[in-house]
Amino acid sequence: MEQSRNYLDPLTLAKLHGLELRARRIVEGYVAGMHRSPYHGFSVEFSSYRKYSAGDDLRRVDWKVFGKTDRYYVKQFEEDTNLTCHLLLDCSASMGFGKKFTYALRLCAALGYRMVKQSDAVGMLAFSESTVQYVKPSARSVDLKALFSAMSGLKPGGGTSFGKGLAGLAERLVRRGLVILVSDLLAPVDDLLDELSQLRHRRHELIVFQLLADEERDFPYREQTEFIDMETGARLTTQASYVREHYLKELGSHLERLRRGLGDLDIDLVELSTSDRLDLALVEYLARRREHS
Repeated sequence: MEQSRNYLDPLTLAKLHGLELRARRIVEGYVAGMHRSPYHGFSVEFSSYRKYSAGDDLRRVDWKVFGKTDRYYVKQFEEDTNLTCHLLLDCSASMGFGKKFTYALRLCAALGYRMVKQSDAVGMLAFSESTVQYVKPSARSVDLKALFSAMSGLKPGGGTSFGKGLAGLAERLVRRGLVILVSDLLAPVDDLLDELSQLRHRRHELIVFQLLADEERDFPYREQTEFIDMETGARLTTQASYVREHYLKELGSHLERLRRGLGDLDIDLVELSTSDRLDLALVEYLARRREHS
């Protein structure tokens, strides 16, 4: 997977080894930690192999593989996955500020890789003012190539529209599962909460990763500076030190409304800065999530 080298950091993958991203609640009729589909008797698609574990159905053992390797491997099928995960990636122009978009791609790649390695299906919908790219969920390692290939062609541009992005995803959600939104969330809070509440009403589980550049969080500017809105092109030239206090106050209010609103919807919010080490941030979150599961 040539494209994966651009996004997958070996150190991050090593740190995530042994940590799993599981559903906290019942999703599509079965509970986190179970890897057996509730739908029996239907045709199923072969997904991959995994090593045999005590208690596995012996009928799933591939004896031809055993004959060649002298090791026991169990056949995995698409319906054996615990859940289906959709990565919802904000590709609006504001995500192109600083290192945000590169960081977001690395985050999505790490999460996608981890989901497949734990035998869960993962797909992606990239959006701005419209659906930019869609990759159908799959639990097969070979299909990670399609995910990384799609990522390699993405560029930030256009305005932010959570309504169109989430509506485009809702049309494709055929079963309840996990939705992971990666965005700077620099848009009206009420619009975002309205859209996410509809997904929660349909009993999807959601995690929101908010990614901001250090400059957006700290506003280090002091001199006469021209600021350009990356989505509208609007320009403002001002003495940065004069507006810094007001900017930080407005940002703090925006972030607090997000925290409170997402908390009310029982949605995890993970706040990240582009200077944060991705491996440490993910390990800390997954470990904390496991403790509260």
